[in-house]
Amino acid sequence: MEALSGGRAADLLAQSRAYYWYHCIELQDGVITDGDYQMLDYLGNYKFPDSMAGMHVLDVGRASGFFAFEFERRGAAVTATEINSFLDWDFVGGAAERSKRRTAIADIDAYTRHHITGAFHFAHATRQSAVKPVTATIYDLSLDLLQASRPFDLVFAGSVTSHLRDPMRGLARLREVTAEGGTCVVAAPYIGLDEGLAQLAMVAGDPDRRSWWVMNKRCLTDMLLNVGFSSARIVSQFNLALKRKIDGVGTFTHIVAHATA
Repeated sequence: MEALSGGRAADLLAQSRAYYWYHCIELQDGVITDGDYQMLDYLGNYKFPDSMAGMHVLDVGRASGFFAFEFERRGAAVTATEINSFLDWDFVGGAAERSKRRTAIADIDAYTRHHITGAFHFAHATRQSAVKPVTATIYDLSLDLLQASRPFDLVFAGSVTSHLRDPMRGLARLREVTAEGGTCVVAAPYIGLDEGLAQLAMVAGDPDRRSWWVMNKRCLTDMLLNVGFSSARIVSQFNLALKRKIDGVGTFTHIVAHATA
């Protein structure tokens, strides 16, 4: 990336503050957004190939785009999905909660740009990225919708399953777009219960009404096997730190699974 002068860097950062940043993203050389998560500190836990040259990669639920841009940096041709609107979330409480949220937000398009889509598109333009953005929920995934000529060599879903009312249905969609012999990487919050049983527990008291499930290791691997992956294993466990605490909580334990189609 081209190094910027102090004045140009400050101006770029000022422009970036128009959006919420889930990830810290390097926009230009040394110019990094103030995101909630600095994923560079945790990248090794995901066990991605060092080189992705020639690979066809899908990032599901890209948020600000850290992983999509990292896959691109490693040489992959990348497609990255995100929902169309804040109202496309699987809200706990269903239609009633969605209606309540819609009433509380004066301009849903502006709200969505600020909180969901704007950061990625700003970074995409600034970085002159070739990542292909696609609007889709995880439940919508298909090769036709993604305009993909073939299934993906690597499919990644980071911190998505806990936000799904129906995680099995979502994982089944990931399997459908993963190439035979390809890899699906799923990172998810970890409940830490007895690994002798498959444990899935609802998140209680989520103030934002957008979190459903946490699971243990066997639960995640069993679910991946049950939707048609030939093998699944946990490759890491780590504590993911949030830069700004939510209700006094600043660290979330995550597990990463690799499943082979």
